[in-house]
Amino acid sequence: MSKRIKFTPAKIASLKHPIGKYPEKWYDSGCEGLAVFVMPQPSLTKVFYASWSKVTYGVDGKQKRSGRYKKLGRVGGSKNLEAIKADVVNNLPTWKANNITTVNGKTVATLVNEYLKSGATTGNRIKTKGTKLKYKTVTGKGYVGLLNAYVLGKTDKESTKQLLTAPFHLGNNAYYKKQLAELPLDKVTKADIEVWHNRMESIPTAANRALAALSVVFEWDSKKTTPAYTGFNPCLRIAKYQEQKDKRFIDTIEKVLEVTKFLEEEQWREPHFFTFYRLQMEYGERLSDSHGLVWKKPTSIIDQKKCTGWIDWRKQEIYLTDTKNREDANCELTEEMVLMLRKLQNYVTDANTNASFAAGSMWVFPRPTDPALHINNTSYRTKLRDFNFKMGFAERELIRVNKLKKNGIETGKSGKRKKFKYKNTLTLKHLRKTFVTYYGRAKGLEAASTRMRHSSFKVTIDHYYNEDKAALKTHTSIYNVGKNVVPLKKAANEE
Repeated sequence: MSKRIKFTPAKIASLKHPIGKYPEKWYDSGCEGLAVFVMPQPSLTKVFYASWSKVTYGVDGKQKRSGRYKKLGRVGGSKNLEAIKADVVNNLPTWKANNITTVNGKTVATLVNEYLKSGATTGNRIKTKGTKLKYKTVTGKGYVGLLNAYVLGKTDKESTKQLLTAPFHLGNNAYYKKQLAELPLDKVTKADIEVWHNRMESIPTAANRALAALSVVFEWDSKKTTPAYTGFNPCLRIAKYQEQKDKRFIDTIEKVLEVTKFLEEEQWREPHFFTFYRLQMEYGERLSDSHGLVWKKPTSIIDQKKCTGWIDWRKQEIYLTDTKNREDANCELTEEMVLMLRKLQNYVTDANTNASFAAGSMWVFPRPTDPALHINNTSYRTKLRDFNFKMGFAERELIRVNKLKKNGIETGKSGKRKKFKYKNTLTLKHLRKTFVTYYGRAKGLEAASTRMRHSSFKVTIDHYYNEDKAALKTHTSIYNVGKNVVPLKKAANEE
């Protein structure tokens, strides 16, 4: 007989001993895994137990559970109820994990944790031509985040947890209840990975990225002297979801000119942010490559590796190390951009400007809260929101109007402070797409692809370039010759 109540000392003391041969089992509704066995007469003892289920799966995905218990001590013994609860909360995951039996004692979670411990920081990325390159820091961090959230389930989003743990309908009233992280490595199949990927159909981009990260884990394991997983990579040849390409950009040249004119004329208001914004429009490099720019080339190799690039004033270029192929990239600067950067230098050295906080900093764009560090992805979040709303690149919704208070008590009258919720329709990353689009329209798609150092035209078209469809339309024959074209002479036999 099994029952569930919320354990308190008084409740446990009131539990009556059953008559017969079997103990009565009571489970705590307030603490997962805690149980009290009330022994039958004439024993008259009550014992704390940790309780969990061992789950085994058939080939069809159906699960079978069997109970597992660990004796924790008698009620009224050396440990009180609170100490017993703390013991269960702290140790139940370990007890469950140790209860899993596999051929080599490892599960998918075990393999992923091994990779997170060493492979994510020391792994090599295999290029097409066979050249081994160490993972970029941002790549390693990306894999860590994906594996933690979508394989190990370490996420604060309840919607994601539900996706990964809810029974998955296979059809014909059949449900798949296995959890990928708990599967023994010697039992993992491509079908298990397929179901896990299908669970995340509502978040296709995250699903594809998580599948790629898990595939990296199996590839990393296969290159060890004694791999934990002995089969072929089960993540291979699983069809990925079609992803919606985000190619938003500033879609009229008139709007582009309006923005650039405003940035030039009002640079003194927000010197660093407005210069950074204009830089993205003028040379279209990755945001992360612009964060760590310094004013001039460092003299030591160590200092050069600490930054992402520097300004070459003589050539009017910015030198970068391409984060994709690790090769040198020299990005030319327009005269307008050089002028804005020179102005920024002047603002920094003037104590009466909004840029004076950066005096003495090596960074072109230092962090406002700490000039010794360069900016990151969140440094200009508020400034971007306000600028976008001014330029028409953001929408806002009134959430509430604060009430006036007198002596700490609301008067019932509305104050002037209003709370808005903003939604950006254009972000800094879309400035890269704006640059590629207008560069390509002016100089051709091939030139744009070469300028951005893309591996193929397809990358440029799929992710960055927007064709001017109006310019493709024509009402005249494309074969008409202009007035300045000299007609060919007719052959003698045609006269």
